[in-house]
Amino acid sequence: MRRRDLLQAIGANPSAPADVLLRLLADEASEPWDRAAWVMWRGEFPEEVVDAIVAHPERRIRMALAENGLVSGETRARLIDDPGKGVRLCLAMGPNLFRIQSPSLPEWAQRRLIDDPDEMIRSEALGSYYTSRELLAGLAEHEDAHKRSAACQAWDLLGAAARARLLADENDDVRGRAARYASRDDPDATDIYIDYIARSDSPSYSYEDVLKQALIHRSTAERLAREGTSTERAAMAGNPHVPKEIAQSLATDDEHRVRLMVASRPDLSEDERATIDYHVRVEDRLDPLFWACELVNPVEIRRFARSANILIRRSLAYNKDLPQDVIDLLGADDDFPVRILLCENQPTVDGEVVLDVFLNWKSVVSAALQGHPNFPRGQLAARFADDPDEHKRWLIYNDPTAAADVVLKLSHDPNVNVRRSIAGHPNLSPERLAELLRDPDDGIAERAARNSSLPPEAMRRLLDELDVSDLQGRPSTDAA
Repeated sequence: MRRRDLLQAIGANPSAPADVLLRLLADEASEPWDRAAWVMWRGEFPEEVVDAIVAHPERRIRMALAENGLVSGETRARLIDDPGKGVRLCLAMGPNLFRIQSPSLPEWAQRRLIDDPDEMIRSEALGSYYTSRELLAGLAEHEDAHKRSAACQAWDLLGAAARARLLADENDDVRGRAARYASRDDPDATDIYIDYIARSDSPSYSYEDVLKQALIHRSTAERLAREGTSTERAAMAGNPHVPKEIAQSLATDDEHRVRLMVASRPDLSEDERATIDYHVRVEDRLDPLFWACELVNPVEIRRFARSANILIRRSLAYNKDLPQDVIDLLGADDDFPVRILLCENQPTVDGEVVLDVFLNWKSVVSAALQGHPNFPRGQLAARFADDPDEHKRWLIYNDPTAAADVVLKLSHDPNVNVRRSIAGHPNLSPERLAELLRDPDDGIAERAARNSSLPPEAMRRLLDELDVSDLQGRPSTDAA
């Protein structure tokens, strides 16, 4: 395990030169290939390393590059003719980095994927978030019904004639999908979509979201409020286009989520909300209200930011048009998830709010907050170097201004987690890094091997010690 992790760590080191990375593609370094994480997560590669990965006989290595959302689309597109279906499938699906927007493949490569001989690859490419909407719009008159259906995803780019053709398409699935996208502007299309879902054999995960936003005939709203499933009733109750009196008829519904959606309408006063039996708990994971995310009127935004309805305040945290005074207000909100969502979505949140949320949020995804633009990196060593809280001392690896003597002291900290984090600090001396590479704790040695201040010669010596010497690729057993 230690050898595999050290090899992986060297590959992930941003200072690793081309000759070191090439050695990691050799047969002697094959242990971490089951994850190939250094290929998947590294943000840049020397050209000769890209050449070696593209031509590598091990499919997992090539798949890792295809999934790497930190490299350019042009680099990933070099795999477009790969003989392995799995590699092309990764290209078609696109990178899936947590809350990181990755570059798209060039349009010529996207076109190749939507025309791939394999049906699964074509399907994934047509549905990928990264596929050009202009490219999809150009498929509105394609002979293939799947491609005409995909064109509906670019509904706002289609002209009136193209929309009308898709809504009247000979294929039922194309008509249903067209109606889905037309429903925000056309209540007749909403009826068509509801009928389509009712006779569909497969569930539609977008159905509830469509009903939350669609224009809808009064008669249809009354029918669904009276006879619909709990999912339909909840969606109707929260839809601002549904007349208020119809939604309020659901204010005593047996289902809590229906009552919650009634209480979360923008056309209710705070007094009216207070008459409804609803609650939002800290641990509840709820979808944001689309109308609150899209508000642009600052007067309305300020009013709803003071609502007693926690779901409305949580939803506002997603809004990209919040005035700074509202961001500051929500930064002091009593509801912890409001502050979490604010830090995740607003780049101008005060750094102390971001730090407080990070320190108190017991979740693996809290680590992402360390990348917030206002995270107080340059203050960490001065504030926490002698703090009795080990979690705060651990955090100092984020402070690039930490003095070398402070970093050295923390590399001998009594807490192993602090020593592990500090082993990655760039202000450690090469001599201390050499010692940490041989630390009996595997986590410390691995972090030292990832440290960007580790000299390339030290990486080469470590590979020598790990018996990684030749540059010959592993014999192919897995071309497809």
